[in-house]
Amino acid sequence: MKFGDKLIILRKKNGLSQEELAEKLGVSRQSVSKWESNNTYPETDKIVQICNLFDCSMDDLINDKVTDVEGSLRKNKNNFNEVWDSLLEFITKSINMFSHMKFTTGLKCVIEMFIIAFLLWLVGLAVCGISSNIIANLFSFFGTRTTSIIENVLSGIFNILWFVIAVITLVHTFKIRYLNYYDDSENKDVEKSESNTKNNKSSENKDENSKLNVSSEEKTIKDEKDRPFAFLSVLSKIVLFFLKFIVFWIAFSSIFVLIGLVISFVISLAFIPTNIIFVGSTLALGSGVSIAVLFLLLCIYFIISRKVNVKAFIITFITSLIIFGVGIGICGLSIKNFDIIEKNESKNLTVEKITIPVQDDLTILSGDLYEYNYVIDDTLADDSIEIEALYNHDIKQIDTKLVEENKLNLYKIHGDFNNDYKKNYKLFIEDLKNNKIDLDHLDSSINGLTIRANSKNINKLISNLEKVYLLEKENNGNTIKVIRHRDKVEIINGRFVEYDARKDELIYMENAPKDYKCSRSVRKDTWGEYIQYECSTPYDYYDYEDFEEDYD
Repeated sequence: MKFGDKLIILRKKNGLSQEELAEKLGVSRQSVSKWESNNTYPETDKIVQICNLFDCSMDDLINDKVTDVEGSLRKNKNNFNEVWDSLLEFITKSINMFSHMKFTTGLKCVIEMFIIAFLLWLVGLAVCGISSNIIANLFSFFGTRTTSIIENVLSGIFNILWFVIAVITLVHTFKIRYLNYYDDSENKDVEKSESNTKNNKSSENKDENSKLNVSSEEKTIKDEKDRPFAFLSVLSKIVLFFLKFIVFWIAFSSIFVLIGLVISFVISLAFIPTNIIFVGSTLALGSGVSIAVLFLLLCIYFIISRKVNVKAFIITFITSLIIFGVGIGICGLSIKNFDIIEKNESKNLTVEKITIPVQDDLTILSGDLYEYNYVIDDTLADDSIEIEALYNHDIKQIDTKLVEENKLNLYKIHGDFNNDYKKNYKLFIEDLKNNKIDLDHLDSSINGLTIRANSKNINKLISNLEKVYLLEKENNGNTIKVIRHRDKVEIINGRFVEYDARKDELIYMENAPKDYKCSRSVRKDTWGEYIQYECSTPYDYYDYEDFEEDYD
């Protein structure tokens, strides 16, 4: 196979056009074309450049007997002996260099390399820690334990990866800063000795030819000198493999982001007739889809080692950013025209009355609210309590249940959206068409809670509530406004205890370890004193399920 045919194969394999190869070699496109058509051959220095560029030997390139240049190239790349020889060459050169160095120069070299290694170590700590944490958080939906395992694995991989990168950087810096200068001095000595043996009576033509030969030899020596050691190339490939592996998982995760953006874009597109704000959101989401696609393509191109059309990518990215800004601007201008209706200002609020019997140690609580109105009505019997829940009957319903909590009978009341999704959707669309946002239509909680009972039961209800919460009370005639603040009892590491609010004490569970103890202390808060229990055991750092399995 002729030189030109081999050059075509290598150029196409590396994804280069004739113009791009010519630019890298510093020649015209016509020169490359003539080489590939076997009309002319490049100069020696250009052949050396081509060998360095495509990582092949000169014999493979110019020897017409070599027909499988790609196979020969793979063989060269996988030649373990070459890697081992290059490592030995590096060690030999380093030893020779230090043996010829002055003590001060050698000390300067060691200190300089130590400083570079220390800086690489500091950067590695930050990069590996942050990178492993960010990527592990992408898998947080698997749970804390799995995320922790993934983070530890990634941290180990990144530390190994960074160690390899640091070794490559350190060795290559050492080569450029010191070994290359040592090679230069050796080559100069050789050239000087050779020049002394030349015949001074040579003709001008011979002198001219010898100068050209020396020039080409110098270029060859320089090119060979600048090439990295083979064992560094192997380390670089290991780093590249791990980088591609990491990029693959980042690309895999970005696919789900892209799917979410596409779904949001389609939904926003369907709502455009409703309000102009969806014009802006559609533009913003469309540009987000475009940017996500660009990012995914960059990851894929990096993984398959394909050249990126930088110009097209930059133009698309900038255009997407401009469209995104326009979309956000339209959304911002549209929001200015919206009327925000507070929750309690909403129309169609109704009161539902619930009558419950009086029970021992009864408390009434709604997780939706922090404020309650207790109304004293002595006309009510001792065995009944009336509860009035204020809510929007168009979209909500009331859910109640009686449970035991802190050894008290807790009657829980909370709101929930009803199952009439079609009606709720129409209300939402109507709000958008009228440029308003009714906060009550977006919140499933009830709007208010009033508790009616005689004075004896009211005092008992408030007293029971005070056993578990710090309260703020405001009397207004026969109405007592109660604002619920923080828990009155705080238990730290309370896996094996339960608080008894009736007796104001902790109850230890049957499976509590023998050395499991809780200390009690009283602390102050803005709204009063609260109790803090701090429990400790040698197994505090165990997962609760693991602990139970150990004891079972």
